[in-house]
Amino acid sequence: MADPSSFLAKLVAPRYRHEILEIANSSVDLGDKHVILKKNKANAGKLTQKKLSRREIKELGLYTLPHDTITYRDGLKLHRMWLGYYDTFFPPGECPDVTEARYNTIVASLLKADYHGAKIHIVRSKQPSVVGMKGIVVLDTKGTFKMISKDNKLRTIPKNDSQFEVFLQDKVITIFGKHLNARPAERSVKKMKTFAFPDL
Repeated sequence: MADPSSFLAKLVAPRYRHEILEIANSSVDLGDKHVILKKNKANAGKLTQKKLSRREIKELGLYTLPHDTITYRDGLKLHRMWLGYYDTFFPPGECPDVTEARYNTIVASLLKADYHGAKIHIVRSKQPSVVGMKGIVVLDTKGTFKMISKDNKLRTIPKNDSQFEVFLQDKVITIFGKHLNARPAERSVKKMKTFAFPDL
């Protein structure tokens, strides 16, 4: 039995002290359970978490937007936040000339940027039905922009073979959709060629 005058024993009320001392001196045989726990801990690092396939993601509807729940007013809130993000590329009142050294750096940053919340205008496209449309991007996927227009309709615009104008407060930037043909997370780490001009 443990020493009843020990520090921990004194913290327990005298009438319960004998029970605590008995527990402290008792031993538990772990047997096979201890071995199993050790094996499980060793294998825990080897277990990998299963990711959803593209088909499962589509079936669950994880990246789809309901057509009747998003309004243009919601898009404007997103656009205001996006303007603050875009100011990091273009300091207010500054726009570098093509001959300046930092021009290519800014162009590369624009091609890697996230366009959720951008106001866009489709200038040219091989799909004539989308030419002239304007709206705010609410979903930037690998091959499309989903944008909400002033009539509160959600439209899907293909990036490939399209030319967009992106509206800032005092600037209009022209971007080829072919350069944006990747998900925002992938574009942000991709090395961009700033001199390529796709055919439309």
